[in-house]
Amino acid sequence: MSTQQQRIKRPDVSVRDKKLETLNVQLKKVDEELAVLRKQIDQNQVGDKTSNERKQLQDKTKEIIKTQAELKSRRNAIHDQIKQLDAQIKRRTAEIQDKIGKKSKYSTVAEAKQRIAQIEDTISTGDVSLVEEKMMVKEMNSLNKLIKDLVAVEPIKKQIDADQEKISKLKEELSGMNPRELAAQFDENQKKLNELQSSSQNVYDKRQTLFNKRTALYGKRDEIYSQIRKIRADFDNEFKAFKNKLEKQRLKREEDEKLSKLLEEKDGKLGKLQEKLMHARTPAFTYEIGAIENILVVLDPTFEKPKKTVLDGLDDNTVDSAAATSAAPVNNDGLVLVEKKEDDYNRVAPSKSKKHKKKSQNKKDSSEQSLFTKVDGKVTLEPTLIATLAELDVTVPVSQDDVPVAIEQLKAKHEDFLSRQESETEKNIKTVEEQLKKLELDYQQKEEEVKKELEEKRQKEKEEAEAANEEN
Repeated sequence: MSTQQQRIKRPDVSVRDKKLETLNVQLKKVDEELAVLRKQIDQNQVGDKTSNERKQLQDKTKEIIKTQAELKSRRNAIHDQIKQLDAQIKRRTAEIQDKIGKKSKYSTVAEAKQRIAQIEDTISTGDVSLVEEKMMVKEMNSLNKLIKDLVAVEPIKKQIDADQEKISKLKEELSGMNPRELAAQFDENQKKLNELQSSSQNVYDKRQTLFNKRTALYGKRDEIYSQIRKIRADFDNEFKAFKNKLEKQRLKREEDEKLSKLLEEKDGKLGKLQEKLMHARTPAFTYEIGAIENILVVLDPTFEKPKKTVLDGLDDNTVDSAAATSAAPVNNDGLVLVEKKEDDYNRVAPSKSKKHKKKSQNKKDSSEQSLFTKVDGKVTLEPTLIATLAELDVTVPVSQDDVPVAIEQLKAKHEDFLSRQESETEKNIKTVEEQLKKLELDYQQKEEEVKKELEEKRQKEKEEAEAANEEN
């Protein structure tokens, strides 16, 4: 892990600073040139007198334009009023014509009365015929009716006269509004502005040249600033990538440490279960069956150990190894097999081994007599045999008569152990194998939980870092 950490190269600050130093020198030079240009622009200014005169002319031009706009608006309003009055006069004239008729010779009451007076004078002379008199009477009646109509339309005529008077006044107002005078003032004012512009054109041209140079220098300065920002951004990205690699390395190391610790714990428990499985594979009741056979050899002279037993094929070294292994503190929960101890084997007469096979039969008889003696019908047993019988729950013979009972119980137990040996061995093996399988599943789940926990921690740290960056 330390080797991998050394391979992660930290971004070189000196390389970044060297690049920035070159750009800062260029930036300083551009700023100095800009300062000179600003000074030249300030020196090339139009005189205050000319500026004031131009400002006055520009203000006057604005005032003329404003007056022209107001005048135009007023003229348009007057024209609109004249149009409205004309329309009213036409409407009222049509109304009068509808009442008195379009072909009437008399438009006033006075004219109609004068005609009536003339007709009356003519009739009174008596020089007219009857037909002419009737026609004159008829005309008089028409004139009387016309007089009534003329009296009725007299107010309308007065309104028409008033409208015509208004129109006359509005036209007089229009004639007083002379736009040409304002136009002349505007032209004269503009002419003066053009003359001032021509006299100041050299100054403007020189200032424009300086402005163009300044714009070019601004562009150059912006380009330098852009390069500086890019260099800093590239360095920041490299440094961020460097920190991310370190963080990934730290998380990987943390994950490896947790998984390594978990694997170490698993290996420890797995080793114990494998040792347990090795003991489970040893045939069940091996100790009990061997102890019973050893005791039967002592108590029953006619008993012979089977030539092929569950220990056939194992030499003394294998037996000694199994005995030494069984002496180790192993937790055999759920197993029927009784834990074997070296002291247990030392309590009874050992089975045939290379050492005992080399000894003579006399030596064997002498050994048996030391464990089991008969004196006056009473039986004397060595303490190791008594302890073994008690452990097997067999009646300890005190007299010669008790020996057959003990032998019978031992043979019954021997037969029972042999009949259950295979099934119990398989049961023991299956129990340990299930424990091994459960151990594998448990630690597989623990490994997934560790990885999930580290992934959640990694995601949380990432979100906190992003939140911190947004705040900054």
